[in-house]
Amino acid sequence: MIDDAVEIDLVSAAAAPSLDEAPVARGLLLAQLNSSSTDPDRTAIRDGQPYLLTPAGQWRQLDLQRYGFGPRAYGELSMAISSDGRRVALAAPSGLVTVNLPDNTFRRFDLPVGHAVGLEWTRDASALLLKARHSEKRPCGPKGCTLDLGTGELTRVPYDRFYSTPRDDGRVYEVKGSTRSGPGLVVTYPPGGTPTSVEVPYRIVPHSAGGPEVAKDLAFVHFPRSRKAKEERAVVVVEPASGAVVATLRDRPSRWGRLGANTWLSDRHLLVDDWVTGDLWLWNVPRGRLSRAGTSQTTGVNVDVARDVMARRLLGSYRAPAG
Repeated sequence: MIDDAVEIDLVSAAAAPSLDEAPVARGLLLAQLNSSSTDPDRTAIRDGQPYLLTPAGQWRQLDLQRYGFGPRAYGELSMAISSDGRRVALAAPSGLVTVNLPDNTFRRFDLPVGHAVGLEWTRDASALLLKARHSEKRPCGPKGCTLDLGTGELTRVPYDRFYSTPRDDGRVYEVKGSTRSGPGLVVTYPPGGTPTSVEVPYRIVPHSAGGPEVAKDLAFVHFPRSRKAKEERAVVVVEPASGAVVATLRDRPSRWGRLGANTWLSDRHLLVDDWVTGDLWLWNVPRGRLSRAGTSQTTGVNVDVARDVMARRLLGSYRAPAG
């Protein structure tokens, strides 16, 4: 267990004050029950309701009615928190909202995309990447869009939002699964340039849930094509320039995959989440060491992390085991 590890307790979160009652300037993470949760307290916690955990370990509720959503959260409400923890994005079929935590203001976007999913903030928080869940029509098509938060304009992107992630330098990386006739690929989209691709010498079937994450290396969840497949579910780390496999973290045996590549806290440390238990793990990839970074009193939890805030909390107190 890492010093200053995170504790997730959504029963406590459900009794917490709202942002209006007790404003905060920054969040550490967002958490909500996922649609597969069997937690005995799920009625009190409320499916889909997002909760904000502050760096000080205090919970806050997000008032969905104030933001123009219904009185009850949509069961698979999409959520994302910016790297600096100052901004939150929420989306349901009725629209998309961004919340600025320092002054507790919000802006609503009524987008022509149905339900925006796969939300991800750009590094400078000037835009959101998203995908339309139920529609492959305009403006986003089958792959996704960038929403400019200054103008409200949507711009179609050339990569599949479910299988891609941006890096701080503006490049975007997409993971494409193996086919019967060809290997898996890592495709790099430079800003304003021509995409390039490299083969991955490993039969890969990237899982859309959570998508990939990139720092120096690229991490994604590999999921066999069928439950009968002999391949193991795993979090896979590859070098994006060459496609070489750097490391794999095998998942626990289960009917469905449990582990997700949540976010890189440094070039060495990947935060991994277990959506069944709600726990968080810090994976020192070069050393192959796992440390528990968070425990959950609630089962079946989706978590989105403010990368910079979490890195300061965990890596400041983290000491790698000897050896």
